[in-house]
Amino acid sequence: MAYVTVAGAASLEQSIQGSRFIAFVFEADSPEAALGRLASIRDDHPDATHHCWAFRVGPAQRFSDDGEPGGTAGRPMLEVVLKRGLDHVGGVVVRYYGGKKLGAGGLVRAYSGTLAKALDLAGVREVLDRAGVRVSVPFANMDVALRLLDELGRMAAFSSLIRGAPSFSASGMTVEVDVPASAVAALEARLMEATNGAATVEGV
Repeated sequence: MAYVTVAGAASLEQSIQGSRFIAFVFEADSPEAALGRLASIRDDHPDATHHCWAFRVGPAQRFSDDGEPGGTAGRPMLEVVLKRGLDHVGGVVVRYYGGKKLGAGGLVRAYSGTLAKALDLAGVREVLDRAGVRVSVPFANMDVALRLLDELGRMAAFSSLIRGAPSFSASGMTVEVDVPASAVAALEARLMEATNGAATVEGV
């Protein structure tokens, strides 16, 4: 399933009424990966007062206020992720208490706002549905097929990726290719044109 996630990991720190808020955002392939990153951040900031977090990985959506008043940290952070339509994303906001209470509204703004700024720094990228296909061509068409696959691999619409090394048999060469699902038909058409109909393309 296609989704939008962060383009890369990012962090941002700001001071709000004496407290330090440090946000970390990152891509997460699984809930376990998100929790693993949280544990790493906890280890890096053992003296912080709070380690509030939220993540969304497909249908899995979790958050924690980590000792802050209920509903003032984790939930607002998750709402920022959801409102931006992001998936496979985790965020942690570390707080070093500065001696002044912010109140419920102030905490919501501090946690959600710090995370939002870190997400702005991270940027976004779209992850497309991928499909695996098996391309087979006679030996006479091997070079032209490999050149075409290499050329298509550098194009955003295809961004194909050859899986492993080609295999060979008496009838020719076979190679497995990973490609955006929406581009499979176009890939087949280009290969058929380049090989004068000699190529075959089938799903893996």
